[in-house]
Amino acid sequence: MAKHWEDMDHWDTPRSGRWSRFAPWMVATAAVCFALGLVCGSMWIPRTVSLDNRESAGAYPESNPSIASGQNNALPPALSGNTVSQIYQMARPSVVTITAVANSDTSNKNNPAEDIGTGFFIDDQGDIATNNHVVNGQTTVSISLDNHSYKGKVIGTDALDDLAVVRITPPPSGIKPLSLGTAKTLQPGDLVVAIGNPFELTASVSAGIVSGLNRSMPTDSGRLMSGLVQTDAALNPGNSGGPLLNASGQVVGINTAIESPVEGSVGIGFAVPIDRLEKVLPKLLSGTPVDHPWLGIIGLDITPALVQKYHLPVNQGVLVIGTSPGGPASKAGLKGDSGGQNNPVGDGDIITAVNGQPVADIESLTAYISNQNVGDVVHLSVLRHGRSMDVAATLQAWPSNLKK
Repeated sequence: MAKHWEDMDHWDTPRSGRWSRFAPWMVATAAVCFALGLVCGSMWIPRTVSLDNRESAGAYPESNPSIASGQNNALPPALSGNTVSQIYQMARPSVVTITAVANSDTSNKNNPAEDIGTGFFIDDQGDIATNNHVVNGQTTVSISLDNHSYKGKVIGTDALDDLAVVRITPPPSGIKPLSLGTAKTLQPGDLVVAIGNPFELTASVSAGIVSGLNRSMPTDSGRLMSGLVQTDAALNPGNSGGPLLNASGQVVGINTAIESPVEGSVGIGFAVPIDRLEKVLPKLLSGTPVDHPWLGIIGLDITPALVQKYHLPVNQGVLVIGTSPGGPASKAGLKGDSGGQNNPVGDGDIITAVNGQPVADIESLTAYISNQNVGDVVHLSVLRHGRSMDVAATLQAWPSNLKK
């Protein structure tokens, strides 16, 4: 089945399971895939535990002196014996419970909703990393640590990569920030450990392996998140925002989602690479909005079925169905399918490479674009009616009003 892609990262998944945002009580709208007239059964539901009155069950040293000193990146001592137990004992004091109380409306004043997730200290200044969906749009949240409660201020969010930083001021004494590693050196089969608060069972630990790398998932923002770490460590509602640690006890990811037909763990979980947090941390710490590059196309993966249907000249790439008005691709002159989104005829531009890197499908194009910066010029190798050409597009910031 071909994937349908809208507005640079906007597409629907053909998987039969459901993407879960770690909460079994809230259901979002089922996604529809127009590619080749097929309907896809993908569903998004919020990822944190949502309770109603608690009756329901190295890229940022200049911006953070404590991390610049090297204290946060020092490799922990070598572990031996029960590695998982040692990692847990070392990391547990740095992991917190985060509770965000949604602002109640006039019809529900006495019944505010709570979202409960996880976070972890990244420095000794009281800064805590978590998911954006854990803080749930609030400016302040409640932080629980060692049977003490603190008020946390949300100082920075990145909704498109589901990241946030919360600060406790003044910081609690004796903070032990977790060491940040890298997901770049992970290999399938590597041991990983997750710590969090599944179903309000605080400070729970689960372990597993890295099941896959560079996974992608659709988001409710319309953007495709790429480069995710897949793990079979059990993740459930309430694990959102917690650390995924390697065998050395370093954080390599932030647990963010699962794919499941039963709204609970079936061994397919995903974490945002910690490298992504490090890249945007200076902006999160300063409260500066985080921009993400945007190309602005609607497209289809080129599959054997698509090649046969439209007699396409290549076996891989992205068939452009349309472009967003005023977007980078439109301004660069990229041409969409003359039949339009609902009735493609296969005569749109075909993107085969970007900056000389082959484009196999939508996910590979998305991953490459996501690693660029707003304002960068990318050169797209394009086939137009069988003729090769180069199209230069200047990437813009992801539009805040873009809807799925």
